[in-house]
Amino acid sequence: MNYRFEFENSHLNLSYTLECGQTFRWKRLEDGFYYGVAGDSFVRIKQTGRSFEVELASHAASEAEARASFENYFGLDKDTEYQQITVALKTDEHIARAINRYYGLRLLMQPPFEILISFILSANNNIPAVSRTVQAISKKYGQTLVLGRYRGYTFPTPEQLQAAGQEELAGELGAEYRAKYIVETTRKIVAQDFDFEQLRDLPYDWAHGQLTVFPGVGRNVADWVLLFALGKHEAFPLDTWVTRAMETFYFQGQKVQPREIHKIAAAKWGDQAGYANEFLYMYARNQLNRS
Repeated sequence: MNYRFEFENSHLNLSYTLECGQTFRWKRLEDGFYYGVAGDSFVRIKQTGRSFEVELASHAASEAEARASFENYFGLDKDTEYQQITVALKTDEHIARAINRYYGLRLLMQPPFEILISFILSANNNIPAVSRTVQAISKKYGQTLVLGRYRGYTFPTPEQLQAAGQEELAGELGAEYRAKYIVETTRKIVAQDFDFEQLRDLPYDWAHGQLTVFPGVGRNVADWVLLFALGKHEAFPLDTWVTRAMETFYFQGQKVQPREIHKIAAAKWGDQAGYANEFLYMYARNQLNRS
């Protein structure tokens, strides 16, 4: 079913949220709307000031269920918490500048298996290439949803993706050498009947260790899954931009080991370091890149 609704929010910036590297599922088209897959829904959304127009196609049983899923994805019930977090994170002028510049950037609540595979694909890769492969996998093995003349495809479940062969993933679907890790990890998840949701209730270190046993999953991939899908905001993954920001602002531009960066992040921002991570990513990619 397809549903339309509008809402207002002063603490969500759509472009910052959808273009901060945490998702590979959204694209802004010529009509000014973002089109993307949010869990089990295909969404068309546009922001004008604090007003939002939304149309979504969903297999949910009711409009209330579809809208609740949408609101959970964007964290629309967490505005007060978001305001408190952004105030508490301003421990110095550098992070304060990043938050002030990109206020409204929100951490999404995405499907864990989709994020796991997406960030396995991100190794030695770029965002457009990852997006193409995620789209190709979804089109081949996910479910189709339609909004007007556009089609969206949900990301397959582990059981659905298990049908994909390594050769197909590497070639036709664009995963290249990462296909081996995707096949092995997917099979292991299905064989173990692995429950991502149980990780929410585990301490961060335990949850992290549960993920790094999968092929192709190192510290950063595990951190991205915990941060972008399971609400573990203490996770602090290090990509090129975050590393550059941390070394520039907190180590006088000197190259340092990841453990030193993690130590500083934990000390400064504690259990909300992941939010600081995203603000630093956006600031470094868009501002430090000009220097």
